[in-house]
Amino acid sequence: MQSISNEKMILKKYTKNEMTNINKIGIIMWGLLGDVLLRTPVIKSLKEIYPNAKISAIVDPIGKLVLEHNVYVDDIILIERNNNLNKIKGILNIRKENFDLIVNLYNGGSSPLMVFFSNARYKLGFCQQKKKFIYNIKNDCTKDRLKKEQTLSSYMISIIEPLNKKQFSLKPIFTISDYTLKKTKKYLQSFKYDINKIYTLNLGSGDQDKMLENKKYFQLIKHIYTKHNFIPAIISNPGQEYLQEIFIEDFLKPNQVPYIKLNNLALDEVGSIIKYTKFIITPDTGLMHLAMAFDNFIYTIFTYTHPIFVDPKNNNFIAVYEHFDENKLYQHQNILQDTLIDKINLLFSKL
Repeated sequence: MQSISNEKMILKKYTKNEMTNINKIGIIMWGLLGDVLLRTPVIKSLKEIYPNAKISAIVDPIGKLVLEHNVYVDDIILIERNNNLNKIKGILNIRKENFDLIVNLYNGGSSPLMVFFSNARYKLGFCQQKKKFIYNIKNDCTKDRLKKEQTLSSYMISIIEPLNKKQFSLKPIFTISDYTLKKTKKYLQSFKYDINKIYTLNLGSGDQDKMLENKKYFQLIKHIYTKHNFIPAIISNPGQEYLQEIFIEDFLKPNQVPYIKLNNLALDEVGSIIKYTKFIITPDTGLMHLAMAFDNFIYTIFTYTHPIFVDPKNNNFIAVYEHFDENKLYQHQNILQDTLIDKINLLFSKL
């Protein structure tokens, strides 16, 4: 996040009328699950601006999983970036598309070079001062747009302001097939609990600093059960299955707190679980962004990263933390048990 705050955004003074015959648009949106999801509003917005244009998403493997059912994406260009040869192949694949407009929502790594060699007629993206040449623009970068009052989603969508200054939706887009929704609902119902009394619990994160201690999680889950009679459906994170196992064996079973032990699920199945359950408890991780695509409540525990950059600022989002200094994006939080309980009671007051 710190690297993003050092970037500048290109605001080339294009207008929609000047940018005629936009029939093919390429959007570079690499990154992890959350990175891709928070960029999805840009896809929808571009489709609103150019409804007849074909939109191609240029992605990593995780991006393909996120976008394969997205109704605003016409084509997915998968690029493996694990070595220089594949990056060169990626540049050639982008170039042969002959995009009218290419939008770089990533900026890091090799993406500026892919934009430079894309042969697109128009280019929009973020740039660092040393990389202005990529966009053939001189002294046309605005001041830093990532201010404390902005979320990362609003920062990303501000990239298309040269095309249209309309207030576009910042809600992430994740489409699930009817087949998957029906299958997942039957799966949840097979546990014989009232589906209206189930919530999703995600313990995992790729960053250890973002994970809360199990003892505090347990006291929170116990409170939810004893006071509100809600049951957790516990996510099994690929590569972190031990988190689910340890929490169940060391805390829930000995204390006779009921639970649902979820299998390893595909991403769209996890999305279906989140959609069907009343709310999700999660660290600041990709599943938080996935939950933002739906209308249920999100209880996010911020143990390290500042919530201000991801807070969607709606009634359904509960940010849990103690205190962040204004100028620090990262700061370890020792979240008190009383804070966890107070915030979950706030959530239930909204249900």
